Amino acid sequence: MLARLRHRGPDGDGVWTSPRDGLAFVHTRLMVQDLTPAAHQPMCTHDGKVTLIYNGEIYNFRELRDELHAAGASLRSTGDTEVLLELCRRDPELGFLPRLNGMFAFAVWHAESRTLTLARDRTGVKPLLWAPLSQAAKGVGAERVTGAAGALVEEGVSFDSPGGLAFASEMHALRPALPGLAIEPVAVVQLLTLGFTAAPRTIFRNVFKLRPGHLLRYREGRAEVRRWSPPLRVTPAPHGAVRGVESFEDACRRIREVFSDAVERRLLADVPVGVFLSGGIDSSIVTAVAARVAGHKVRTFSVSFPGHPFYDESGYAEAVARMHGTEHTVLPLSLDEIRDVIPAVQAHIDEPFADSSVLPTYLLSRLTRRHVTVALSGDGADELFAGYNRYAAATLIRRFGWFARSFLYGPARRLIERLPARRETRLGGLFSQAKRAIRSMDPRTPHRHANWMRTSDDRTLTRLLHDPAAAPRLIEDMVQLLWSYRSGSGVSLGGEGSHIVAPGTLPGAPWGERPKWSELNDLNLHLAVEWQLSLPDDMLTKVDLASMAHGLEVRSPFLDYRLVELVMPMPWQWKLRGWKKKHLLVEAFRDMLPPMLHNRPKKGFEVPVGPWLRGPLNGYARELIDADRCFFGTLLSREGALAALDEHSAGRADHNFCLWALVSLLAWQQTHAPGIGLSEL
Repeated sequence: MLARLRHRGPDGDGVWTSPRDGLAFVHTRLMVQDLTPAAHQPMCTHDGKVTLIYNGEIYNFRELRDELHAAGASLRSTGDTEVLLELCRRDPELGFLPRLNGMFAFAVWHAESRTLTLARDRTGVKPLLWAPLSQAAKGVGAERVTGAAGALVEEGVSFDSPGGLAFASEMHALRPALPGLAIEPVAVVQLLTLGFTAAPRTIFRNVFKLRPGHLLRYREGRAEVRRWSPPLRVTPAPHGAVRGVESFEDACRRIREVFSDAVERRLLADVPVGVFLSGGIDSSIVTAVAARVAGHKVRTFSVSFPGHPFYDESGYAEAVARMHGTEHTVLPLSLDEIRDVIPAVQAHIDEPFADSSVLPTYLLSRLTRRHVTVALSGDGADELFAGYNRYAAATLIRRFGWFARSFLYGPARRLIERLPARRETRLGGLFSQAKRAIRSMDPRTPHRHANWMRTSDDRTLTRLLHDPAAAPRLIEDMVQLLWSYRSGSGVSLGGEGSHIVAPGTLPGAPWGERPKWSELNDLNLHLAVEWQLSLPDDMLTKVDLASMAHGLEVRSPFLDYRLVELVMPMPWQWKLRGWKKKHLLVEAFRDMLPPMLHNRPKKGFEVPVGPWLRGPLNGYARELIDADRCFFGTLLSREGALAALDEHSAGRADHNFCLWALVSLLAWQQTHAPGIGLSEL
């Protein structure tokens, strides 16, 4: 297990065992705070009654340490690990968790009560997987840990596992303890539909991710999973505005205050710290604030794509670096170099993962680690401040709901679905957006919202399945899974006394009367869904995989829970103004950004997967499809997959997201799980 985690912690390792309790902790260390042996893990209290292993950072550990000192604690180290250990010793129920400002996954053993507790941070920055060790475990299957549609039953889930538990940061480390694995078909469908597997599921049946903001407590053969983090509030608290914010200007001021403190806390380390600077708004704001609060010259890192202006953002990054006087390092890449790293990334990733931006992130992390141990990023800003095109499009399309209910909708949708689409061309990109838009006019509200998040349409998924008759049920399960995040215990809808700005109120106006719920909260609820789902299971998973492959710790100030609690319930009209996304964020930091960024459209960390699948990767995709003996003929249709690839190759449709998910799945299975079969659907 240690060897399989060495890339995450190259600076040391430790093992602690308790034969009497049948317990073992192993830990590999990336030294960031307190570089002395005093911070070595696993860490035990002086009396040996509490033992901790921990991955992450607690950014307010100094205040917590001062409180512990005042309460009589004697701490030997200067980092955050011993602070967490002492908090666990004093409060075995972990009631202090909501006070932690940080990213973490940890396991703590309380010897006196013989209780093992696993806990994960509220946003899900740090991964934590677990599984029962005995096939005799009762009530632990996906139908128990998840609801019928796959969403976690969040409160009071308990089950018997007399054989114990295994847990780890990555699947590679967990697998040696888990004989008899089987691939979970629902996870495969999620991958082909969303591009990732939604927690608590993993690619293997009866192996689970601990969801963000949850803990698992195991004692005497029985385990309980429950939520510890407060729910996301998407409207202001009853009988008051958001933390005293009375206007748009107040909101901008408070965001600057909280965000500046979040950046300053994340710059704290005993090793060199830098910033990922892509040239987009989010990383540029992180860079600008870091340059102001750091007290020294900040190091920034970006990639460039010479000769490919569609993908190259280096000019924007260099403008920000000049404006704020950073020490800027650029890694020039060719698209061939990104394509060439695919085998290395696929060999490293221990579960199938279909976000192709992991490729340049992997290369950027490798470059950055040569110079620093910690890097700040802009992750989370799009989900918090409404940065994606789909948010603006969804808000616009809601005004044309009448069309979806008219007799014109069906024929119009069939016509638009037949349009050719190649996203890398201007016309093809417009056709691709038109297809997504028409699907998102679906008169069924849950389906309308699901279609904005799905990366494959009903027709494509149906064609990929071995049994097309199963498609309606699988699609409906996916829709209900996504819809459950809008109404689950992770979201708070506020109270009747909430004060919020009315639709149409201009930025800067005072808070108004409460409008109709459907008019107000649709966008905020959509943001809350993505915050709980695609942010941890896609975006943050991508960053963790790519950065920790090189022993690089990445921290994002936009994930600071104080900023989230401040911004999430703010009126959606402040975040999205017409087609202008992240309006509130840009206005809050306008003076810190070069003018060229003020109205710059969103640009993702894209790579040309679509053209590659028509050209240099087409043969690779066909070889994987031909070689598969696991999925085709059982869950998937080989003929359907080849037909989708042919259609994509000819430019009659753009299936790049779905096909890349399929390629990722097949490459993973043939590399990492060649002898593992598929469980029953």
